[in-house]
Amino acid sequence: MYTFKLQAVLDHRQFIEDNLKKELAEIRQQETAVQQQLDSLTGKEMNTFAALKQKQANGLSSDQVVVYHAYLKRLSERITSQQTVVIEIKEQAAEKEDELLEAMKKRQILERLKDQGLDRYNQVMLKKEMNFIDEIAVNQFARKTIEQSGDSE
Repeated sequence: MYTFKLQAVLDHRQFIEDNLKKELAEIRQQETAVQQQLDSLTGKEMNTFAALKQKQANGLSSDQVVVYHAYLKRLSERITSQQTVVIEIKEQAAEKEDELLEAMKKRQILERLKDQGLDRYNQVMLKKEMNFIDEIAVNQFARKTIEQSGDSE
């Protein structure tokens, strides 16, 4: 039976690859959540602008306008910081994808080596089997020849 001498290394590389896949999935979930928060903040900003315009059309005191502008300024700051967080998480995801790609390449190299070793093993076993079959055929032929020459005497 064929045994791959580097099977432990291959198993370890598979383990690393699986862990990287899990980490990437977690980062992508975080990315989705952070993006949803950004979308929510952007929606609040748009709704607040619309409400401010509507109230200004109906008549609004200067104190209320100041309050709206202060709220919009804080929303804008939160949106800016949330955009920074989104960019950072996207960068993390890109780095993790690169790590995963590298881990996959390393694992695939070992798998190719394993496949090549298995092919060589199968070829050797096939050659041994063919030699064994040839030897049996030669022995049978020799027996028949001996039997025939013994019968003719």
